Amino acid sequence: MPVAHARHILVDTEKECKDLLQQLQDGADFNELALQSKCPSGQQGGDLGSFSQGQMVPEFDKVVFEAPVGLFPEPVKTDFGYHIIDIIQRDDNATMPKSNVPMAHARHILVETEKECNELIAQLKAGADFAELAKNSKCPSGKRGGDLGTFAKGQMVPEFDKVIFAAPIGLYEKPVKTDFGYHIIDILDRNADDLSQAGA
Repeated sequence: MPVAHARHILVDTEKECKDLLQQLQDGADFNELALQSKCPSGQQGGDLGSFSQGQMVPEFDKVVFEAPVGLFPEPVKTDFGYHIIDIIQRDDNATMPKSNVPMAHARHILVETEKECNELIAQLKAGADFAELAKNSKCPSGKRGGDLGTFAKGQMVPEFDKVIFAAPIGLYEKPVKTDFGYHIIDILDRNADDLSQAGA
């Protein structure tokens, strides 16, 4: 299945998007401009990690898997706003990366309050469907069931990163607070355990 690694900047208006694209084409640093992004990924330079075809909303997915690798020169409109997309890498026949760097695949639901977070965790423990509840998420990933794709250790904010790479695989049953709000985290896969067993 095709897998891509991309980063993006999400803003409210087409004009804002075009202004930022012009700055990038003039040599501005993507990581710096990504701090203006509406997406939590802005704190890590807009990096979305690696994800499979079909995990993103259709307009975003089409660009990432059809355009040439590199900065896409036009704003991409989705229900979330306007995206600047930089396709870092793409592999038409990829799987979970084999790497000496700890990697994980996770999904999350981002809400505003700890109370709301605890209520959703209770629903999940009672058998509710994660993807359905993810529609309540403040993160654009909610449109794809909260799936964040595959990412390296250190790409997420520290509080989130610590849980992903230390907790057992599966649903983490406590709210995780970051600057963005409260997260419910479900760890789907991780190679860090294999690395530690190998002495890496």
